[in-house]
Amino acid sequence: MLISLTIAVDALRPIIPCSLLSLSMVPFASCAIVIGGVSWIVPRHVAQQLDNMLYKSYMRLCLFVFENLSGVEIYLHGTNEEVVNKTGKPENAVMISNHQSNVDWIIPVMLAARHGDQGNEQAFRVMVKNSIHLVPMFGWYIFQHGYIYVRRFGEFIGAPVLRQLKWLNESDPPYWLLIFPEGTRNSAKKKHLLESSNRFLEKSGRQPMQNVLCPRSGGLQLALDNLSTLDAIYDVTVMYGQMRMAERRGLAPGMFDFCCGSQQFKQLHIHLDRIPIDEVPKAKLELRTWTIERFTKKERIIDEFYSEKPSTGSALPCVPISQTLPSTLFFSAALLAPFFSRTIGRIYLLTIASSPLLIAWLHIRKCV
Repeated sequence: MLISLTIAVDALRPIIPCSLLSLSMVPFASCAIVIGGVSWIVPRHVAQQLDNMLYKSYMRLCLFVFENLSGVEIYLHGTNEEVVNKTGKPENAVMISNHQSNVDWIIPVMLAARHGDQGNEQAFRVMVKNSIHLVPMFGWYIFQHGYIYVRRFGEFIGAPVLRQLKWLNESDPPYWLLIFPEGTRNSAKKKHLLESSNRFLEKSGRQPMQNVLCPRSGGLQLALDNLSTLDAIYDVTVMYGQMRMAERRGLAPGMFDFCCGSQQFKQLHIHLDRIPIDEVPKAKLELRTWTIERFTKKERIIDEFYSEKPSTGSALPCVPISQTLPSTLFFSAALLAPFFSRTIGRIYLLTIASSPLLIAWLHIRKCV
């Protein structure tokens, strides 16, 4: 009986962080709607400060799950001193990264938490695929915070993209915009993607790659053309220790595995290069070549990671729990609140019920 109970409890472990992050979107969205209403009667910068406080609080909840709770060991490689050790005002940056897992997005948040005097998690935004706008509550909110929806297929609609870039460029707080130039996750299970990528590279007279897909430069081109306040490009290469396990090459961990899997191999290696914006070409053909060359470098970095004696990098201390626990307790209390207050329960139900209207709002305003 005791053994069966132990096995059952262990099987339930992944549900806790997943449920905490997903269910917290209900109180989060409720607060965001209130802030949206307040924005009609208070100055813009006040509403933006309130939104940044809310967003940063949720990002720190995510850090609690992905760092404190998971127990992951983090190692840094590359030229990163000006990013993780920067004091004073944070930078405006575009981040380009390889894409292997639904965990990849948290890496820039980890870096942002260590950037500037007070951390910079509120600056984090992503250029995401259009279909995410259909996710209840989340899809509506992230557009309000400056995320950019792009279409992977069909006709490119530039107006909402350019409007968001203009908003970021004119916003007072700094921004970090994450772009995945590969356009989709690369996995050993999706061999057809790698084959298609390598056919294109071979036609272009380039060597095939095994660890990354051939990148597209369209999103980066739009960012460079419309973000005049950019300070630098952060080139991020993410490697997971679990991928060095037997028969796991090319198979990145998902959120469950990353947070709740075995501690042996639970390492995160981040290769980070800061490239001053003046050193990044802006002409279309030159930028395309530059982007492919950056991913060719990623190919070599990941190959070295899989070698018998990979570089260990510099250990990065875990984000202090004193920074993440208050946000975690706040959202935990917010989730328990409906059990003690019917009014809060009704507010949450109204927020959930409003999801179709929020999605419709995105379409009416031509945000997607």
